[in-house]
Amino acid sequence: MAGARHRTERPPTELAPGEVSLDVVFTPAPGQKLDESFGPSTRLEVSASPPELLLDGGGVTTELARRLVLNPAVSEGVLQVVAQAATCDAEAEHAACHLTRQDWGVPIRLTPEGAKRLPLVLRGMDEGA
Repeated sequence: MAGARHRTERPPTELAPGEVSLDVVFTPAPGQKLDESFGPSTRLEVSASPPELLLDGGGVTTELARRLVLNPAVSEGVLQVVAQAATCDAEAEHAACHLTRQDWGVPIRLTPEGAKRLPLVLRGMDEGA
C-alpha cells in the first residue's frame, strides 16, 4: 500500500477552567452485575499532558465520577483517562465474568464558555446529557 498514512484527530473538547465534573458512564449489560469478588469492581485513573493542566483530581480511585480542577493558566492539553469495570453474570451457577476497559486521550481547550461536565461513556447511555 503506497501513500501517506490515514490519520484521524479528535477535535478539542471545550471545558471551563477551574472545577469540572468527570463522569464515566457505566451500566452493566442486561443479566450482569458489578463483581467485587476480588476487590473493587471499578477503577478510574486520570492524568494530564502537560501535567500542569490538572491542579486537582489526578491519580487512581475506585469511583467513576471525579472532581477535576483545571488550571486557567494552561489553555489546552490532553486529559488521559483510563476506566474499567468488572462484571459477572447475575444469576448463573457458573457465571462468566467480563472486564470492560477504555483508555481515552481527550484533547481539551479551556474557554470561559466551556462545559463544566465531561461525560465519557464506558458502557450504557449518558442520562446526564
